[in-house]
Amino acid sequence: MSGDERRAIVAGEGPLADAVAAAIAKVGFPVEQAGRDLPGTAAVDLVVALPITDIRTDDFATLAEDAWIDLAERPMDEVRHLLATLSPRMREPGGALLIALPNIGMLGVAGTAAQTMAAEGIRTLAKAVAKAWRPRGLRVNCAMLSAAQLAAADADVARAIAGIATASAGADFAATGNSILIDGEQTSV
Repeated sequence: MSGDERRAIVAGEGPLADAVAAAIAKVGFPVEQAGRDLPGTAAVDLVVALPITDIRTDDFATLAEDAWIDLAERPMDEVRHLLATLSPRMREPGGALLIALPNIGMLGVAGTAAQTMAAEGIRTLAKAVAKAWRPRGLRVNCAMLSAAQLAAADADVARAIAGIATASAGADFAATGNSILIDGEQTSV
């Protein structure tokens, strides 16, 4: 890493994104918040993405096509866009991306088929990108949260996400392609 100031971006909206940004700032990273497009052109050390921050339960058989697109396809497309935009901007070596996702696909939650497809698709995409970026010294991991943790968006959850994210942003951190369970031991894989 050069002598430049470390830089973090939190990609997502809502109370949990705000809390994660505040927790990362407390650790000493200057933090910017972003939606679909990343701000600036400078090298980035750390990105935390929160593509699914609320869980809806719907019978997928009666879900209108536009709702399916919004719940299942939009989050995957936003993460794909983020990865493509982020790839040339990550600081090498040592850059890290942490994607916070609901554990609904790992658990099998009734009524969440659309968002389960998105969460598991993003998790699988993250594993593939982690393998592709590993030779560049970059890490991509997922933090798996419960639906209750996403809804609560409390300081403990934000600190857990920020702790994993900031630990992974450094040339000495090696783990990549992992799904890190911080869902209060709901899931075991």
